[in-house]
Amino acid sequence: MAEAPAMEPSAAFEQWYVDSSYQRFVKSEEAPMYEGSAIEDLGSIELADWKRRGGKVAYTRMADQEVFNLQIIEIPPGGELRPEHHMYEAFMLVIQGRGISRVWQQGEQPHTVEWQEGSLLGIPLNAWHQEFNSSGQEACRLVMCTNMAQMMNHYHNIDFIFNNPYVFLDRFSTSMDAFYGEQPKHWNIRLFETNFIPDVRQFGVDLWKEKGHQTSISRISMASTSLGLHILDVGEGTYAKAHRHDSGPHVIQVGGTGYEYLYFEGEKEPRRIPLHPYGVIAPKRNEFHQHFNTGTGPMRQVAIRHGPARYGSGGRYDPLGAAQTRDPSATGYTIDYEREDPAIREVYYKELEKAGIDLRLPPVSQGRS
Repeated sequence: MAEAPAMEPSAAFEQWYVDSSYQRFVKSEEAPMYEGSAIEDLGSIELADWKRRGGKVAYTRMADQEVFNLQIIEIPPGGELRPEHHMYEAFMLVIQGRGISRVWQQGEQPHTVEWQEGSLLGIPLNAWHQEFNSSGQEACRLVMCTNMAQMMNHYHNIDFIFNNPYVFLDRFSTSMDAFYGEQPKHWNIRLFETNFIPDVRQFGVDLWKEKGHQTSISRISMASTSLGLHILDVGEGTYAKAHRHDSGPHVIQVGGTGYEYLYFEGEKEPRRIPLHPYGVIAPKRNEFHQHFNTGTGPMRQVAIRHGPARYGSGGRYDPLGAAQTRDPSATGYTIDYEREDPAIREVYYKELEKAGIDLRLPPVSQGRS
């Protein structure tokens, strides 16, 4: 297989190009829809009244794909959403406020889970759930990370999705007393199973020495879903090598600051997007992307993606998860540090200098083989 040639310095990265077209806003009768490769701040985007459940909502259709999507939900002070159950899987990330969720199967008493900013909750497949805002003064905002788009397209039957009576008692029941209360199970290196994380910003991550001592990751299995999920720390003074893959993964910033480069092969100017809580990056198929940490301490990201940590992948667990760097024509490809445009790191070092950060570490690979 051919190797990619070394790159010469380019002026494109020196321009710190910012393009608002990465985020597109589409009006509809049901709810706002956001498209593109990134949303800078999920906490400030426009929402609309949600006829089906109450509160307010917006949907996403990012990266020109219809497998994963986000529901950005707001519950007014002292308010609540109407209960629902559905034949798609979901994680719930709290980005503002505090409240409770009640989760139950038909005919059973509900489990009650208290949450706050940073909490991450797995919603069992087709179980009933309802969310309440515990504050009388502050609205709360939630992000549901789901495969609703895939299931809607697969069955193209709304009644089947939202009114299916089947009960997955093997996944969730009131008899599972500690479903949301157990300590995470540490199944393997960088592999955990849990149904509730009180604060994802504080969750322990395992050192990823194969990627460099400045990177740590934990892959999470939640509520027996077929959704992939990981928590990644990019260390201070470093950045991710440019990498690309198929569309679908959504990377939500939950801690730290930095910026993202997005570009396709052959583009003269990269798009630069600020990274801060709670922005999301969802690159399109074969769209190169890089995460740059410009703050002190690690920059933390939560990703929903293909490939569950424990269930349904059909392959053996690979704790390394290294990206290939030899075949530039492949969809999954990482540009080696030695072959990247030198202007990329020159700009990055200037950013560190402006922030008063002296640490300079080699870049890390974030992709999977």
